[in-house]
Amino acid sequence: MARLALLLYEDKPQREQVLLARTLEFFGVPCKMLALSALHETSARPSDSVVFGSVADIARALRLAGANGNWGRDHAAFYAYAGPNRTANDVGLKALLQDERVWFGAAPEERVAARVSAAHVESLGAMAGIEALIQMRKDDAVLLGLQNGGLRAETLISIGAVPAYVRFWRADIPIYLCASSHMIDIEEEIRAGFYDVKEHFCSAVPLVSFIKSMFQEVAWQPQELGACLIIDDPLLKERYGACDFRLLRDLMQQYGFTTNIAFIPWNWWRTSRAASKLFGYGTGPFSISIHGCDHIKSEFGDSSPMVLLTRARLARERMQRHEARTGIHHDPIMVFPQGVFSSACPEIMKRGGFLAAVNTEISPVDHSARRARIRDVWDIATMRYGNFPVFTRRYAHHGIENFAFDLLLGKPCLIVAHHGFFGDQCAAWFRLLNQLQTRNCSLHWRPLGAVVRRACRRRTVGEGTIEVQMYGTELSFHNVDERPLRVLISSHEADSAAISEIQCNGEPSPWRIAQGRCSFETTIPAKSERLFRILYRAPDQMSTCKQTVVFRSSVAARRVLSELRDASLGKFAAHSFAGKRPKETGKRNDNWTAN
Repeated sequence: MARLALLLYEDKPQREQVLLARTLEFFGVPCKMLALSALHETSARPSDSVVFGSVADIARALRLAGANGNWGRDHAAFYAYAGPNRTANDVGLKALLQDERVWFGAAPEERVAARVSAAHVESLGAMAGIEALIQMRKDDAVLLGLQNGGLRAETLISIGAVPAYVRFWRADIPIYLCASSHMIDIEEEIRAGFYDVKEHFCSAVPLVSFIKSMFQEVAWQPQELGACLIIDDPLLKERYGACDFRLLRDLMQQYGFTTNIAFIPWNWWRTSRAASKLFGYGTGPFSISIHGCDHIKSEFGDSSPMVLLTRARLARERMQRHEARTGIHHDPIMVFPQGVFSSACPEIMKRGGFLAAVNTEISPVDHSARRARIRDVWDIATMRYGNFPVFTRRYAHHGIENFAFDLLLGKPCLIVAHHGFFGDQCAAWFRLLNQLQTRNCSLHWRPLGAVVRRACRRRTVGEGTIEVQMYGTELSFHNVDERPLRVLISSHEADSAAISEIQCNGEPSPWRIAQGRCSFETTIPAKSERLFRILYRAPDQMSTCKQTVVFRSSVAARRVLSELRDASLGKFAAHSFAGKRPKETGKRNDNWTAN
């Protein structure tokens, strides 16, 4: 595996080299800008480096290789991308493939099917075998004439039946060739409510899969790929709308997945004690999170810290009462109603004792100045707002291509659904579950709190030493090695006054803040796990907002009407699909764990 990226340029670094360097830095890969004429002088050890460059520059580099002792053999691979000059691209392509009959073809104007090869899982990871309908960009292209090529090329990604990303060999060195001239800018703001990889399919998928496969020893890696299904809104009872929780419990035990109930705190007094047994006290395959407070429109989209703090505290108090009444444990994870939150909200959540937030929308409602960027949504969790993690989740309609790309990035797999998704004996869920479990990766189905606590990035920085990036206010880290491991942990935090204490298994641990990160370290014995917690000081006392009788009545009416609607839809679904057998297309998964 390679440990260094060499970014070729001819006269001086251009925009594409700068953007590529940003992406490599994000993944933790060391990189170096290098003039084409100086490439043969690089001091990298054989097979330690990968060369990135435009098709024209890589072609020139290979020509120089023969005149300089064939130094090209000293590199693990080459990654060639189309440059902005189409004429130079075509000349370079013919030279690379040693065939005058190949050229770059323009991207089709209509939507087309993109297919990722299922035969090259070592290079494509979780994206292997994915098919998606995409609209190509104007700076994308396809490779024409390859069927007559002088060198045999393996198609990794095709558009229709035409290659767009291929691999071939020159002197036993693999060359990966991407036909798109679009270089992803991870600082680009996202205008939609969620990130859709189809917007950059022909440029992002080749580059990210290449980086993840070639730099496994130095790039950031997830501790594991956690997964959990999240159902919004339901009361804790045997059936809610179209969702039969007894059936779902049996399916979880059979197929090894887990389910989190995003529970509305206003309903704290409505759970029967009998429900505790069904939901396993919130410690089995069912888990409980906090879904807003009253679940009114934009309740956490307010810009007032006083209003936000009042609602956050009331939500926590209600859930604590619920736990005391029923014994059903919950995790202090906030799921924002309708996905709405303000930029001021995450800071309040962090100081109010929440572990993390989980959300579908990636930007706050007052995002005019600070939208989420590609960098933010490619990360394990978005830390852009208040240095507090907002983990992203997806609906089934986002498409398996987006779930797969998240897994390629190392993000947790969090699926959101409402009760209607579970009609027809959970047929839609089985379809998605089957798609997820056939990805080229290992999913660890856990309760939502455990997924969040184990979500981090790690990389080796020395013999017996690793660096870890923490996201939630708690981190559960497991040393799987047969020897003690020195762990250097850091988390996004610039305000030392906000932290009251950092603990390792309940004991205080020294820490420091520098360059916007809070850092601490410990040694974890062999085959052991440690729980780290960052405790924050509560916000300064401020007056609270009181709920009027009219407000409380409107909330009660809203909840009752919502439940009547869900109940009627559930009865319709039960009647429509009466007598049908469950469509058990999902594969059994034994990776479920309660920790």
